[in-house]
Amino acid sequence: MSVIEILEADRRRGEQLKELVIKDRTKIEPRVSAGLIDGLIADLPYLRDIAVWATDARQAKKAATKSQINAAELLFNLVMAGRATIKLNKLDAEVIARAGVGKNMNLKVVKSVLDGAEMMIQAYAQYPDPMRRAGVLPADIEQIQALRAQLTTVDVAQEEAKLTAKEKTAARNEAHKRVKAAIAAIVGAAELAFVNNPERLALYRAILPTKPGARKSPAPVA
Repeated sequence: MSVIEILEADRRRGEQLKELVIKDRTKIEPRVSAGLIDGLIADLPYLRDIAVWATDARQAKKAATKSQINAAELLFNLVMAGRATIKLNKLDAEVIARAGVGKNMNLKVVKSVLDGAEMMIQAYAQYPDPMRRAGVLPADIEQIQALRAQLTTVDVAQEEAKLTAKEKTAARNEAHKRVKAAIAAIVGAAELAFVNNPERLALYRAILPTKPGARKSPAPVA
């Protein structure tokens, strides 16, 4: 089962248990921690909603990551093309160095791509005439500046999406833990509360998940 399927299965068990415990509250509540029943009732819709939110957040993270990769590739390719033009035209060593020709630029590292773009921008600001004669147009630099700004914005969005996804997944997992703990505690309380009412107790026991292939014990086991 996927994580979402497990969450939904436990949420449904919680909903079934809620219907039972609301009717039997006076018998169950004295046997569990204060606020546990109300906590379960509050957590069930929250678990449903936060599971959806966590999924949406992860999708947003993926979309932001894709946008980041696309922006980085565009900027990387343009800067590398500018470097190739400068190198082929054999400009002065100082211009070549300022433009970052020969300096490693890692496409997978956003800062590396941003730094490479900044070197090209600064080189053009210092040596516009030789770079212009080599074929690097002002429009090329403007495009590099625009793409650099775009990548910076996208990178911030990607980091925010990553944080949001992490926070919502953590909140979902905590709610899931609380629901599972409440189910176990309430069913445990029912063992004593309905020790003389096997039919009612069976309804509580049926809430618990059964292991595949598990065999029934020949005799009751505590």
